[in-house]
Amino acid sequence: MERRRLTFLSVMLCATGCVLMPGCQPQKKAETAPQICTVSTDTIVRLQEGEKVPTCKINLDFSYLQPASESDSLSTQINATIIRTVFGSSYETLQPDKVLPALAESYIENYKTDVKGLFEADLHNGMKPDDVPAWYNYEYQLNTEMKEGKKGVWNYTVTDFQYTGGAHPNTTITCLNINQETGKILKEDDVFNEKDTASICKLIMNELIKEVNQRMDTDTITSLDGLQSMGILLDTYLYIPSNFLLEKEGVTFYYNRYEIAPYSAGDFRLTVNYDDIQSYLKH
Repeated sequence: MERRRLTFLSVMLCATGCVLMPGCQPQKKAETAPQICTVSTDTIVRLQEGEKVPTCKINLDFSYLQPASESDSLSTQINATIIRTVFGSSYETLQPDKVLPALAESYIENYKTDVKGLFEADLHNGMKPDDVPAWYNYEYQLNTEMKEGKKGVWNYTVTDFQYTGGAHPNTTITCLNINQETGKILKEDDVFNEKDTASICKLIMNELIKEVNQRMDTDTITSLDGLQSMGILLDTYLYIPSNFLLEKEGVTFYYNRYEIAPYSAGDFRLTVNYDDIQSYLKH
């Protein structure tokens, strides 16, 4: 079926090749190591002409490895793995600098499908520009970070922010640890000893208690009961999340909104130093 497109009144699209932030700096020797590069896309789409019409705002960036040479197939493999994991298999065959334009186009098409018919119907029924509901305005932000973590590991973090007309926007953090020698994504089973799950969770619990005390500007929370009195871990138990980073100084565990606490409590980033957790790791 022929693809339908929105008429862009205001579209600003800038996809850059290699952004020299710390981005495009070699991580090791330039002749042997890949570079971390970033491409970005910034787009605003209006449903029709006019100042007071709904818009879809898209701001995306994507970090990837620039291969050290034509024979550096490992970096290419790692890029494909990241793309497949973060965006889906339908994007896997795209070059890194082509991913964001395709992603933005897909999002805009979905925006059109979701709201354009409703908006036109409301206008037909007499809705005035000043009365356009806020939920007609969509927003999509994607920020990624790739960096050196624990020796032999790439850390990759994706922060996905979307507002699609609900009661509030949703932000989701996804973390990947990539073996620099094999290109494999390291999962919980690859990193943590299963028999030590309870001990690891105890270490995470200690950091969670510290974090909640700091947020509440108190030192009175000392146990699970205290956390539950603050609405945390009411409907679940503490577990090792699939989102973690093997960073240089320790393991950081990420819990997204709703995972261990209500939306209003936000997300949690809890770091356990290697001095404390090393004996529970497989490597």
